[in-house]
Amino acid sequence: MGKHLIITILIAGALCLSFNSSTTPGSKAAAYYDRQLDSLSERLNDLAKSLHRNERKEITWKFFACRNAYKKVELFIDVADPRTARLLNGPDLLRINEEDPADSMIPHGLQVAERIIYTATIDRIALGTEIKSMLAQVRHLRTDPDRIYYFRDDKVWWAMRLAVYRIVSMGITGFDAPISGHALPESIAVLSSISTITGYYKGNIGKSSYDRGAALTNASITYLSKGKDFNSFDRAVFIRKYIAPLSGWLTYCSDMNGYNTPDQRNPINPKASGLFASNLFDITFFSPNSNYLATPERAALGRKLFFDPILSGDGNRSCATCHQPHKAFTDGLAKPYGINPDAQLMRNTPTLWYSALQTKQFYDSRTATLENQLSAVVHNTEEMGGSLANSIPLLLADTTYNALFRKAYPASKDYITAYNIANAISSYVRTLVSFNSRFDRYIRNETDSFSAAEKNGFNLFMGKAKCGTCHYAPVFNGLIPPLYEDTESEILAVPARPGAKATLDADLGKFSFTRLPLHKYAFKTPTVRNISLTAPYMHNGVFATLEEVLAFYNTGGGAGAGISPGTQTLPADKLGLSKREIKDVIAFLHTLTDTTADRK
Repeated sequence: MGKHLIITILIAGALCLSFNSSTTPGSKAAAYYDRQLDSLSERLNDLAKSLHRNERKEITWKFFACRNAYKKVELFIDVADPRTARLLNGPDLLRINEEDPADSMIPHGLQVAERIIYTATIDRIALGTEIKSMLAQVRHLRTDPDRIYYFRDDKVWWAMRLAVYRIVSMGITGFDAPISGHALPESIAVLSSISTITGYYKGNIGKSSYDRGAALTNASITYLSKGKDFNSFDRAVFIRKYIAPLSGWLTYCSDMNGYNTPDQRNPINPKASGLFASNLFDITFFSPNSNYLATPERAALGRKLFFDPILSGDGNRSCATCHQPHKAFTDGLAKPYGINPDAQLMRNTPTLWYSALQTKQFYDSRTATLENQLSAVVHNTEEMGGSLANSIPLLLADTTYNALFRKAYPASKDYITAYNIANAISSYVRTLVSFNSRFDRYIRNETDSFSAAEKNGFNLFMGKAKCGTCHYAPVFNGLIPPLYEDTESEILAVPARPGAKATLDADLGKFSFTRLPLHKYAFKTPTVRNISLTAPYMHNGVFATLEEVLAFYNTGGGAGAGISPGTQTLPADKLGLSKREIKDVIAFLHTLTDTTADRK
């Protein structure tokens, strides 16, 4: 028997012994998990039985019971088995596995069931098939031999912390219940599970600490219970007054009691006190290996290179030619001009702010790292027409650059290399993360400087306007909660030009390099932070103002204009936003302006 297998068996045996007693918090959490899975199975079977009757109301209420039952166990499934989580509660969209298209997932689960139930005529056969699929996934979870690893103390507390993040970033936005708007009761179900599970740890964390957490959880549940409906719910107050303190308490207990996060690379900083904490993300997760992590020396070198035309073929263009700091690292053009001053490039210049906090780069997501993006731009014959390799002799001949590279890469034998050049500039770009806008300070309860219109705009953004279902908090880009390990794209069906007679823009987006049909017209979801400085908008710069952008979404995107290719992922329903509401959303977006981390 191999040494590694023996070690694995011994660890598994130790874990089994640790859960053998029903008195340990972890074992109680495991038993709770099993009970909730059994409850979910019962609710799904009840829903299946209701299909033999004709009452839509009864089917709907039994469906809500299924959703609430799932939400009580979701916190464990999200962390331990994301694939099964998607099969039980993923969006009603085909998921393309870009690395292995054969592994792509047809949508299944509660959101598919919701769509079936809310059609004019319920397809009972289709709904029955969906219920069978979900029951099979629950059986898989119930018998999963790896389930014992879910209930280490650190994993349990980490799951609760991420569940609170999910409530804010997905739960109260309606992401999980896009048609029914059943978001508030489901968030109560999640918090009730957290209340139960933290109760198992009362003896471990101490009575006073437990009482504090119980009060915060109960207060959050009470506030949700008083919410009249999805659209009118005050998300700003809920986050500031209730969820933020609860997140802080969960972090405090994790720190004080040694419930550290599992030993693995993670985008979430375990020391962060909440979803809108300025230190929420660990930038090293989005960086190359440990030899090339950002350091102050590399960032300083990268900043100098960023503004230097030395990397371009003709010595006349730098990164800052198109990414201008005073315009939030954009250029104010619909599409930038390349080396040929008479020819515009294919796509709008995106902001570099927060671009480090995503797992894919370029509008079409064709590279995974900033280093690869930098290299692609430098070598592009239309953009910079340069060569990282050819710039090395020029940099070696410069005494200032020699000293800066030696200081930044002391362990490198050849300290000026093509990769080090790319890494230095990327290290600078990784500093363009701030989370200190007026909105951030308001939602963290550091200031009361927020108007009624701005507050209403945030509530609309995260609710009725459905912006938050694609632009996820807190980066407000396509970085997917609650794990924040992948960046998604959307198909909006953007017009080629503004005006009444719209035509679909010809840019095929991700399809151009993946060649997967469902990627036609798909583009990465960018951040809306600093959006007041980055006009014009969309990948082709078609909209000059935020008013035009909101009008496009308000009428259902390309579908509302009659130009959708049929694969639009943006909901085609009209939002029904009034002119006043659109102004309030824009007022909120202006509060996301924050470029103080870069002074040039």
